[in-house]
Amino acid sequence: MRLIIDSAIPYMRGLAERLGECRYLSAPEMTPSAVRDADALVVRTRTRCDAHLLEGSRVRFVATATAGTDHLDLGYLRRAGIGWAYAPGCNAGSVAQYVECCLLRAAGAGLFAWEDAVVGIVGVGHVGRAVEAALRKYPCRVLRCDPPRAR
Repeated sequence: MRLIIDSAIPYMRGLAERLGECRYLSAPEMTPSAVRDADALVVRTRTRCDAHLLEGSRVRFVATATAGTDHLDLGYLRRAGIGWAYAPGCNAGSVAQYVECCLLRAAGAGLFAWEDAVVGIVGVGHVGRAVEAALRKYPCRVLRCDPPRAR
């Protein structure tokens, strides 16, 4: 199996080779001619996977190392018989750490007191739950809002 892998994805080198022949390219290098003979792609959001990139290629599977799929033309992939996978929640821990860090800095600068704070989380999926867990360590009130999940 031939794989084309985004060179900016950490921890792939040395592991992906177990699956087959690997070629690591930067996102701008992922062109129709570069992926033509690949069986699978492993990308990030910087690579738009659509007919322009994949038409006429051997690609049968696209994996994105991201939580979203905006860069994947799912309709085209379905019509072309190309399987795909994504990584929902893969950024949840990082987002939770970022939010916690920002709030710690703001509290440390005297912008608010934890005891008086009310933090609203809109969307309580992978990321929202991780943010909520991080904030439970502090004496603030946490409100959750996720109408689709409530339905």
